[in-house]
Amino acid sequence: MPRQKRHDFYNRQAPKWQDGYFVPSHPDLIKKHPKDWNWIDTLAALKTMVRNPVEASTEVTRTTPVVQVKSLGHHMTVLHDPEAIRHCFVENHENYRLHPTRQNVLEPILKQGLLTTEGEKWKHSRRVIAPMFVPRQVKKFSPAMQATTQRALSDLFNETGTFHFSDKMLTLAYFVLSETLFSGDIDEAGQDTLRDVGSFMESLGKADPLDILMAPRWIPRLTKLSGQAGVKRLRRTVRELITQRREQIETDKTAPEDFLTLLLTAGRDDNEALSETEIEDQIMTFIGAGHETTSRALTWMFYLLSQDTKARARLEAEIDALDMSQPADLWEQSMPWSMACFEEAMRLYPPAAIISRQAIAPDTIGEIIIPKDGAVLINQWTLHRHELLWERPNSFDPERFLPENRQNIDRMQYIPFGLGHRVCIGQRFAMQEAAILIALIAKSFRFDYAGEIPPWPLMRITLQADNGMPMTVTKR
Repeated sequence: MPRQKRHDFYNRQAPKWQDGYFVPSHPDLIKKHPKDWNWIDTLAALKTMVRNPVEASTEVTRTTPVVQVKSLGHHMTVLHDPEAIRHCFVENHENYRLHPTRQNVLEPILKQGLLTTEGEKWKHSRRVIAPMFVPRQVKKFSPAMQATTQRALSDLFNETGTFHFSDKMLTLAYFVLSETLFSGDIDEAGQDTLRDVGSFMESLGKADPLDILMAPRWIPRLTKLSGQAGVKRLRRTVRELITQRREQIETDKTAPEDFLTLLLTAGRDDNEALSETEIEDQIMTFIGAGHETTSRALTWMFYLLSQDTKARARLEAEIDALDMSQPADLWEQSMPWSMACFEEAMRLYPPAAIISRQAIAPDTIGEIIIPKDGAVLINQWTLHRHELLWERPNSFDPERFLPENRQNIDRMQYIPFGLGHRVCIGQRFAMQEAAILIALIAKSFRFDYAGEIPPWPLMRITLQADNGMPMTVTKR
């Protein structure tokens, strides 16, 4: 996989230590207020948004609760105030639809999955799928997560020298997802399927300039043409698996209890069963939402620990003391520091960083007026680093997420899994998966960053390292 080239036309804050905390490299803030931009500034910002949105962060968005601008004929309200976020996304959410730009990016790939549908169709799908993600059901997948990870680790980290850690973590997360979705049935195609998943995620993560400008969908998005063949092959593979599993359910009655079986049998008693097309779209959504998010967050966490060796030593001591003879779904409650490191990594590098809506009717928040059809955005990159909400906002400080400190964090200032009625349905699944992977990886391996220059955050559908995160591995 080719790595993103660095650009030298924006400022970068170098990594440093400040007041005893590690501060990773991050983009310098644009000083000029968007209200003062001329047309050259606006075009430059559009190019930056297409290339890497985190580089387009302005100083005002890190220091002001609510920012409103009008650009290219569109009104935009960016929220960093927890009460304003609560109003728009929780209390008055019915006044907001999914934003057209977001839909232009996601809907052609995911079609009618949970991330892209609205109204009664979304409510029906969510109602049918929700029982699969209750804690009692998610716990049943912990043995498969543990066994799959243990099988894969020795192969993934058996080499010496330097390798791209993010690729290893993507592969590991794919194996775990494949086992829980399909009981590994999709893995027969091996690297071909992995390549198709990569094409799928690449297509899903690109915002074409025409998407941002909200151009009609019939105009081809040239930047996405290269990934379409892989997406079609992946859909065909999923479709074949659905057909095979349905036949197995109807004739054998001993189909594995994975997500595919659950989807095919859900809602039957209430005449609410999903169609095969709907199941295909939901599976594609699960792959899109569940494949990269956990792996990207873990990649950033292990990088941060490679720089803060005291934090790493504390995590390793906690994992060494963990009783792994217990069921894997119980490990998380004995890993407070490890999970705090994971959550702090998601604060600094939120896996899916932009949440956007469009106002159906005018709305007011105090003296703020949101017009009809105005965009309302939460940029987690700036929310999670906002100077009014966080002490040392750019510093790696897992202490803030220890149980005794969580009450200091407003529910609306830290939202790595979204919020409101559309909060990520797989949140519990992701946290359980993260705990199991952290425990098994850190028990046996230690990683040290091996790049010549610091990793740079690159926002696609997820927030990833532009250089693949080169690491060296040491067996513990």
